[in-house]
Amino acid sequence: MTPHWLLVRVAAQNVARHRVRAIFLALAVTLVIGVSFASFVGGWALRAGMATTFSRMGADLVVVPRTTLVNITSSLLTVQPTDATLAADMAASLRAVVGVGRVAPQRVVPMLVDGQPANVIAYDPAEDFTVASWIEDSASGPVAANKVVVGGRLPGQLGQWLSVCGKPLGIYGRLGKTGVGPFDESYFVTFAALADVVSFCRSAPAAAADHNDGKACPPDLQPNRVSAFLLQLLPGASVEDVKFALARVPDIKVVEGNSVLTSSRQALDLLLVGVAVFTAFQLIGLSILACLLFSAIVQERRREIGLLRAMGARPRQVMTIILGEAAIVTGLAGLAGLVFGAALLLIFARSLGFYFGLLGIPFFWPSPVVLQLGSVTAIGLSTVLGLAGAFLPAWRVRRTAPYALIQTEAR
Repeated sequence: MTPHWLLVRVAAQNVARHRVRAIFLALAVTLVIGVSFASFVGGWALRAGMATTFSRMGADLVVVPRTTLVNITSSLLTVQPTDATLAADMAASLRAVVGVGRVAPQRVVPMLVDGQPANVIAYDPAEDFTVASWIEDSASGPVAANKVVVGGRLPGQLGQWLSVCGKPLGIYGRLGKTGVGPFDESYFVTFAALADVVSFCRSAPAAAADHNDGKACPPDLQPNRVSAFLLQLLPGASVEDVKFALARVPDIKVVEGNSVLTSSRQALDLLLVGVAVFTAFQLIGLSILACLLFSAIVQERRREIGLLRAMGARPRQVMTIILGEAAIVTGLAGLAGLVFGAALLLIFARSLGFYFGLLGIPFFWPSPVVLQLGSVTAIGLSTVLGLAGAFLPAWRVRRTAPYALIQTEAR
């Protein structure tokens, strides 16, 4: 056997000789890692569910042209139908405002859908935080340029094809009923799909007019224009401060949503930050506990370490033995903590998770990739914390002369 394996074997034998001490350290690591892993996964799941729920409640602020008439509703999900528009590049200046987290542009265009007048709303799926959260039934994958999302009060089934100004678009999904008229009675497409429809009207205006009973769709739609920008604020941001900053932008009007919903969403984000800070303090406490315990272990075994040094063991080898003990105990405890955390999650999902589901807050499990990364991180973190706790006592004893270590008990 190589010297490295001999050192690992000696470390394993030392763990077996002091079983009670190793068991108590392993239990402490198991509890901390299990609770931390369960907090991470449970917080991830609840945050995803609550974020979806709060997204359904609409934007915090809506920026529209100054001449636009907006009916105040409890949920700012979309803009009212209007002919006034804003420049699309205004989104960059809105994102630069302190306190603004997300900016979702929308464009409302009156068109003919299956020969009937309707409002078609273009949105950006990459920036959207209101439309996708209301989709109840949809096809797999992202929304393509030849697809449309149907409002909750409009007819149409998944997979059916609609004629939008003569251009066929397939139904990608349906929205749930929100109670907001302009949102429930509109069709939603991506900006790319809107550009394709306008291009179709320009290239074949006669065909589009014939297909829609002689009522031509607007082929002169100006590109790079939007009807409104939906804003979502950062945690801790003040609505009044953001409105004051936006007041300096010319030719716009700022519509405020329900302040109670805004405060609740921001409080949720701050709560999750507090959970993360609490978990970090747990891990710091575990590192301090490991340091204290291994300080006592090293102090107790000074004569044994001195004899090893006198027999020719190098200081580096002594450190390897001590750190090996820490890695074995905390690594196995981290694996046990992972099992304990999974058990806590199952109990949580069948109790509080079920209760949150009744309240309309879905419990979304993280993806398998996130779970695997979290598991590996939990085991690795427990091992690293154990090594960090044992490093200082091992470093201190390696610098002590062998005769001083052997004479410790005599003194």
